[in-house]
Amino acid sequence: MLEITRLRDAVECDVVFPNEPGYETLRHVWNADIDQYPSAIVRCRTAQDAAAALRWCLDNNAPLTVRGGGHNLAGTAVADDTVLIDTGLMRSVRVDTDARTLTVGAGCRWGDVDRAAEPYDVALPAGVVSHTGVAGLTLGGGIGYLSRMFGATVDYLQEVELVTADGIIRRVNADNEPELFWALKGAGHNFGIATEFVYCYVDLPGLATVRLALYPAGKRREILQQFREQGPAMPDNVTTYVRLYRCPPYWSQVPAAHRGQPIISVATVTYGDPADEPALTAGVFEHGKPLYASVRSIPHVTLQHSTDDEFRYGLRHYWRHVSLGELPDELIDLAMEHADAYPGRSLNSSSFITHQVMCPFELIAGKLTPRDHANDSTTGIHSRWAGNIGADWEYPDERPELVAWVKRFTAAIAPWENGSYINFTSEHSDARGARSIYGDKYDRLVRVKAEYDPRNVFAHGLVDLEELDQSLTTAAS
Repeated sequence: MLEITRLRDAVECDVVFPNEPGYETLRHVWNADIDQYPSAIVRCRTAQDAAAALRWCLDNNAPLTVRGGGHNLAGTAVADDTVLIDTGLMRSVRVDTDARTLTVGAGCRWGDVDRAAEPYDVALPAGVVSHTGVAGLTLGGGIGYLSRMFGATVDYLQEVELVTADGIIRRVNADNEPELFWALKGAGHNFGIATEFVYCYVDLPGLATVRLALYPAGKRREILQQFREQGPAMPDNVTTYVRLYRCPPYWSQVPAAHRGQPIISVATVTYGDPADEPALTAGVFEHGKPLYASVRSIPHVTLQHSTDDEFRYGLRHYWRHVSLGELPDELIDLAMEHADAYPGRSLNSSSFITHQVMCPFELIAGKLTPRDHANDSTTGIHSRWAGNIGADWEYPDERPELVAWVKRFTAAIAPWENGSYINFTSEHSDARGARSIYGDKYDRLVRVKAEYDPRNVFAHGLVDLEELDQSLTTAAS
């Protein structure tokens, strides 16, 4: 029988076991729907700590998971009866203005990076919530407010310090282990323990002007049809969003007749001179007098923190991301139908109306010419439209009805789906599902897996590959 307490003697960092102080706090992740009990939590401070913990797991045939920020929807960072290798204490950020790089510890949240970069008037394109983990978002591709202008987070990734399944600490980049580097850029959750990232950065393109308007349900079809044409054609410095949801009954800024009723929100985030913004976004808001409207110009770092409370810790989530190559009227009607049938309730944090809220259905417009993703393993972030179907709740007995609703909605729009962004999906599926998500990149990913992790040590990241043995045999032949 495995004596798990011997793990403490194998590493130089803290190890927390069940029933010890701190365990209950540390075993939880952002998505409160995940309720798992690891057998031990190793609080790594260095790559050497992570490598030592990994080698102990290998020697003792102990399954493991890896956690950076713990923000992954599917909760793959933690599992029952496994050793949780936690890099959350690795939160240093170094800015090198000569090399124009950011070196970031794997335990950082995006707020750590944004605050370190802000004094230099630079940024890294990534995320929309400041407490999102750097590691998980990067390894899944990484998108955020600056992505329409500059691309995905992995487009700026220069190097990863990685502990691979053999316990070796490697510096992985385009010249050293290039195939592994390719795999890490989008499907990286299943190839090792990332302990540090090096990125190049971009110069901030001015203030972010955030404009929001809420319209009644009767305007939804018109707005979605117009959004279909206008959204992808907007300038690169303008990101556009529409959301379908029921107006919270406590939003006192909205006329009383529309509280608790279906509405549609339209929002834009425009970088640059605020004086230029009205002319750039005017066409998006030509739908008559809104129920509510707001506009404000703020620094990027403020924008990155502006909806943290909306997406606060302690709530439960089940989401499904769908990439859409087209947005026909039939799909618009289905989206409205399913949004109206949402069985949940508003969990928005206050009466302040933000530009981004948890909602049953969100559409983000891509570009007419999507980013080139040939040099990475990303999936689901290249289409004309990004759709997020989201169910959110507080109490366990609310879960069954809400999860069933997400699955019905997903099935209804499946004919138009052409991929899924792994970071915004609550279930990581089997090999068949992984193949459908990663498409023609899947076989190449399996070949990288066969070389660097033939024992499937990291089985809780990309997918749980039930066909792995067969796939590895095929790849090796």
